[in-house]
Amino acid sequence: MHLGSLLLPALLALPLAAHGGQSSGDLVAAAAAAGRPPECSARSSRAIARGPSVWERARAPELPRYCDLLARGQAQLGDNPEAARESARVADQILPGHAAPQVLLARAALALGSAEDAARAFDRARRIDPRSVEDPHTLHDLARTLARTGKRDEAIAMYRALVPRIDLLGTADHRALVLLEAAHLSMAAAGAGAPTAAAGAPTAAAGAPGAGARADLDEAIAYLREARQRAQTQLARDVTLSLALALDRAGDKAQADAALEGEAAGAAPEAARTRAEAAAARARAADQHAGAAAREHAADHLASAAARLRTVDYLAVPEDRLALEALALERTTAAAAIARWEAYLAGAGGQGPWAAAARARLDALRKGAGGGPRPARAAAAGPAADAPRAPRSRAASPAPGPGAGGAP
Repeated sequence: MHLGSLLLPALLALPLAAHGGQSSGDLVAAAAAAGRPPECSARSSRAIARGPSVWERARAPELPRYCDLLARGQAQLGDNPEAARESARVADQILPGHAAPQVLLARAALALGSAEDAARAFDRARRIDPRSVEDPHTLHDLARTLARTGKRDEAIAMYRALVPRIDLLGTADHRALVLLEAAHLSMAAAGAGAPTAAAGAPTAAAGAPGAGARADLDEAIAYLREARQRAQTQLARDVTLSLALALDRAGDKAQADAALEGEAAGAAPEAARTRAEAAAARARAADQHAGAAAREHAADHLASAAARLRTVDYLAVPEDRLALEALALERTTAAAAIARWEAYLAGAGGQGPWAAAARARLDALRKGAGGGPRPARAAAAGPAADAPRAPRSRAASPAPGPGAGGAP
């Protein structure tokens, strides 16, 4: 079994143990987690909050301004990355040759949507000081950057280093996002190691994945189960659907269906409201003599809204959005779920390693609906319903695909 799968439970326990005492090692870890560069940190644990010493200021009189610029840039990353980038540039001019301004430049570039610029700045920072990327927020941005520039294996390695530290991240949503991204990258790695469906291959039940692919799927499942056991977040539905998808691809259909049953029960009030809205839309369409096509379009649009995920930034493979939406709809709107699976198979998913698993779910839905293969128009309905809401995933441009990444 994959080393990451074996070590995950032990690794996840490490952050909890780290909070037990205040040894010098803990203080070093806390300082690293804060992202404060070493040249701006006191050398004594008693003075850790006092900043550069008088001797450091004497050797580098511009050091206080340099440190202030970096601190300001860190604060600006969330809402004004352009200003953060400018702070990093000025800091680098004041005190050149340090890694911290390059790290800030990299994180600002990623926030501005330029993964290639971020990758170059991260490379410069790591050449100057390999430990400059070790704080959890920086490590997360580095993992995302690697995923979005096609370096999936390196990104997976960074997520394995990050996951044991996720309790040092600020919010439950951020922690859930990290686990989702890591899981979808591992699922993409499993897909890369699995056989690809041949064009025109007959429908077949999903077979068991090979040993390598199964190990990567086990790792994805472990991440998602960890996310599911944590406090509920806005990404709880995404976590459950992703877990069902990974289990189904691993051949554990019963567990996948059990996860979906729980998701459907939790989503029952929303589903009921959506059905009521769909009925009202159909009634309005009928009153306006719009005809059957308009009524069906209104229903499909509302079904699409019901399936819409809270975010798709964690995806490593763009077409998995359709698979997740199909799973979201299976227990509430079977016709819309069929359309999603058909759209998945009509696109890249139909030529990918998980085509057999998708066909198996599609066949089960068709049998449950009491019908055979649907006409060709139905296969087109899925993309048509999706057309008004193009994927928002930043992970779509650089495929490994979770995402991702990939998969924020």
